[in-house]
Amino acid sequence: MLRGKSFAKLTQHNKLQFTLNNIHTFSQASAEYARHRPSYPRELFVYLTNLAENKDLAWDCATGNGQAAVALTEFFARVEATDLSAAQIENHLPHERVRFSVSPAEQTSFADNSFDLITVAQAWHWFDQPKFKREVLRVLKPNGVFAAWGYGLFSIAPEIDSIIESDLYPALDSLWADGNRILLDGYRALTLPVDEIDEPPTFEIKLEWTLSQVLDYLRTWSALKRHIAELGSDPLSALEVRIKSVWGNPLRARPVRMPIVLRIGKII
Repeated sequence: MLRGKSFAKLTQHNKLQFTLNNIHTFSQASAEYARHRPSYPRELFVYLTNLAENKDLAWDCATGNGQAAVALTEFFARVEATDLSAAQIENHLPHERVRFSVSPAEQTSFADNSFDLITVAQAWHWFDQPKFKREVLRVLKPNGVFAAWGYGLFSIAPEIDSIIESDLYPALDSLWADGNRILLDGYRALTLPVDEIDEPPTFEIKLEWTLSQVLDYLRTWSALKRHIAELGSDPLSALEVRIKSVWGNPLRARPVRMPIVLRIGKII
């Protein structure tokens, strides 16, 4: 599995120097993210649905292009999908039972006790945690479920993984934003706004990707974009020849596995 050698905290100087404007970053790359980001396993949504007492209304917070929101429509009568980025909402996946709107995670116009389920996919680590916790407790119904999940690193095959781990990760190590580091650490630094369910089932994203799809996905990484913009070089381009040499036919699809980090709880 691809894992960085270290994700040490940035110095205060580097935090100031490398602070991301995440709204701007995600807005600029909204169409790119929609094309290259993987989808979540159906089994995850089945598990979440079985925990919910009712299936009337779900809220997918920081929905991006609406991938998780649309998946929830198989199980819930209606879904609200919000994102702080108008550009992300403009690139949403249309569905008649999903209402998309621009809104911060921490302050919405939803009524109290509205939702049976609140989900946050690949975004919880960017929120103002105290304010978001208050908003979740305000809009979640009694016995409602809150679930946040994300993914970061992945595995393909040892001969490919070792190249990326030894040559790409060290080049990006100092460029990860604090939010990325929270996710890469398995969300252990965050506290759920509800009573946590210990040891939930494990889920993973399973894909079949060609070489170009893997490279396109890596190019959505914010740390790589920052390396190119701030340091003037592209470390991934330097690795492509080495990766190609062990991949074989570049059109050959290889299995890719991404473990999902899941934190989940319920108002009891």
